[in-house]
Amino acid sequence: MYKIIRMVKRRKDLTLAQFKDYWLTRHAGLQRRSLDMAPVRKVVASFSTGEVALGGAEAQFDAMSAVYFNSIEDLRAAQAGAAGKMLTEDEKNFVDHAPINIVAEEFIMSQKPGAARLLKKSGQLKIIRTVYRRKDLSFQQFKDYWLNNHSKLEDRVVRESPTQYIVATFAVAAPGGEPDMDGMAELYYQSQDDIRAMFASKIPQMMRDDEQNFVQMDAPAIRAVTEEHLIAERSGGG
Repeated sequence: MYKIIRMVKRRKDLTLAQFKDYWLTRHAGLQRRSLDMAPVRKVVASFSTGEVALGGAEAQFDAMSAVYFNSIEDLRAAQAGAAGKMLTEDEKNFVDHAPINIVAEEFIMSQKPGAARLLKKSGQLKIIRTVYRRKDLSFQQFKDYWLNNHSKLEDRVVRESPTQYIVATFAVAAPGGEPDMDGMAELYYQSQDDIRAMFASKIPQMMRDDEQNFVQMDAPAIRAVTEEHLIAERSGGG
């Protein structure tokens, strides 16, 4: 599945509560309209809780939008259409800037049995972490290692911790361009206590040890705890 990801900072004259309220009321209405204007599959917004994931600094973004499509062709058509322009114009009312804006491909890496039914439509807790590939690896080598090797450890994370669901996202670079990041991991939880229990375990060290094989460990990364809201979804998922 393909998606457009935008991580945004709120306008400086707005509180986080005002920013979130505008998005979930007025901007969300336009995002729902976009399903009638473009081949959008679903729209998700994730808002920073203000709590920083292990090893992170203050979040570089206040919210992240993810607009999903069934194909890269559908995504490109939407980018060129009126829906994208409508949403960009409305962002002037509450968004200051977007430090990350990419086209990406998403893979479900691992999940507990029944996890999809447990995930909430509104206020679902998750950790977001952006990553950059090791400098001596091509993007394809980075992606292959994650999908074929690191994924085995992600299965362990789901088995051995309260982690419910893990998603990996890989940037799709424009011709001749460099994306704002190479990949992103999203880990879903039922409570803040579950997140803290995972961080207090041996799992973070296990994951970091393996990440040295494909991640540039000293690259600036975004790590944040967020609440995910499903804004709109096409009936039947198609």
